[in-house]
Amino acid sequence: MLSDTKFSLRMQNQAGVSNKNSAPVASPSESSLNNRSATSADATVGERIKKFRRAAGHTQKQVADLVGVTGAQFHRYETGTTRVAASRLMAIAKALGIRPEQLIGTVAEAAPPPALLDSTSTDALVELVEVYSSVDARRRSALLAFARAVAGLPQEHPQEAAAAE
Repeated sequence: MLSDTKFSLRMQNQAGVSNKNSAPVASPSESSLNNRSATSADATVGERIKKFRRAAGHTQKQVADLVGVTGAQFHRYETGTTRVAASRLMAIAKALGIRPEQLIGTVAEAAPPPALLDSTSTDALVELVEVYSSVDARRRSALLAFARAVAGLPQEHPQEAAAAE
């Protein structure tokens, strides 16, 4: 009789049926959809959080307090053992003075903002625009490619440059 009860409970669990003595078991397809375990991507985000926190000169506890979590929870974010919710990721980025994209790695590191132009630079810029406007279109493309190379910016593809003209 006891073995029949165990068999019945096992069959109910496999079918996802609940009774007062057992919790329902998710089917394999459900468990893969609802898997909330941390992944390697979470570990990467945690490494970035740690990198930016150290660069800002903050302790885990300081950032945790700013974000509204415990120091232990923040440590779990940095080690990648706990997933970071999007709203929490945004709060962490704000506390560190960076954009959230930098934590998830969707953009390159933030470039420093361009320096403000003084009056000498403004005069040189006006002269550069005047000279540039007097050059034929083919040579303008070459000048732009040269300027991008000097500035360390990515080069435009030839098809894009031709379409722009």
